[in-house]
Amino acid sequence: FFTDKYADFIDANRKEDPVFFLKTLKRLIHDLPEHHYETLKFLSAHLKTVAENSEKNKMEPRNLAIVFGPTLVRTSDDNMTHM
Repeated sequence: FFTDKYADFIDANRKEDPVFFLKTLKRLIHDLPEHHYETLKFLSAHLKTVAENSEKNKMEPRNLAIVFGPTLVRTSDDNMTHM
């Protein structure tokens, strides 16, 4: 399923208008199957907690993106140069 929506999420991220970006992202997240949505919600809450403690753990949002980005956001052909 996600591979079908991957391009939509990438396109949404390229939107210049922040209001349009947020509306598009909200719609895409709302359209996820319930189990994907619940997993995303749990992971987001956890990463938020980690980032809120960045003074202790050095894992600010940028570092979290570096570590988790390649694992969570991959192209369907698994080609890291396309990311």
